[in-house]
Amino acid sequence: MSTQPTRSINVTETLREQLLQGEFPPNARLQEIALAERMGVSRTPIREALSVLAKDGLLEHTPNRGYTVRYFSLDDIVSAFRVRAVLEGLGCRLLAEKGLPADTDTQLQHAIAWGETLLQSTQLQQGEYNQWREMNKAFHLAILLATQNDLLIRFAKIARNIPIVFNGSFRWYSTRDFQRSQDHHQVIYTAMKNGQAERADNMMQEHVMQAAEILQRHYGQ
Repeated sequence: MSTQPTRSINVTETLREQLLQGEFPPNARLQEIALAERMGVSRTPIREALSVLAKDGLLEHTPNRGYTVRYFSLDDIVSAFRVRAVLEGLGCRLLAEKGLPADTDTQLQHAIAWGETLLQSTQLQQGEYNQWREMNKAFHLAILLATQNDLLIRFAKIARNIPIVFNGSFRWYSTRDFQRSQDHHQVIYTAMKNGQAERADNMMQEHVMQAAEILQRHYGQ
């Protein structure tokens, strides 16, 4: 059985994550050969990934010039943060009103415990954010998916499909910022657990917008 489709999907999602984290500067030209060497694959899955990501709006394609990283202004990015804040806040409100599913409760507790462990390690001080990104992704996606609201999930995904809007601003976080983010997760979880819909909604919106404020102070520097 061929592994090419699976490999293409993995390459596409890996490249998508790198773009969303801002690893490639705006207007940078992406060359198939260089990307293939960087990711240790052939040019075929790279070519397919570039085509998919252009259709998703992360890249721009120009005949005879290839693919370049799409430019998003600071206003574009902050606007996406605002949309994300409202949508994820609504997700928290819905879960607080109907009650946390047992499996979601477990997932959120695990993410919070994971965050506490990372705060005690030296990874964040050394600029190693991959584990924090995975923890943060697990926390936020667990909430969205638990709503089982297809429209909410779809629009939240669209809002995240802009660089740095999700998991991309940690490079600018101070130790205090990481601790505050962890505290927010705990408050959001507790509010949902206790059925405090308005508090859960407001805290999630504050949580997302504080990340936007950190971005605004540092973006383009």
